[in-house]
Amino acid sequence: MTDEQLREHFGLSEKALYRLRGLNNFPKKDGLIGKTDSRVVDLFFDQRVGIASPLRGGLRTATEEENWDDL
Repeated sequence: MTDEQLREHFGLSEKALYRLRGLNNFPKKDGLIGKTDSRVVDLFFDQRVGIASPLRGGLRTATEEENWDDL
């Protein structure tokens, strides 16, 4: 996504996106196309609020069995 698309999609002001870009762990723009992967930005925000990422093994996979004994 372009910066304009990111701001619109995530509800960010220009100042907010500028400040986020200054963080070391905020996703960088692809050097070739000058855009940022919106899925990676989604993961960034999920991690900030403590939501486990399915790409990082935080969620149970469909093949895992439920363990109702823990309830």
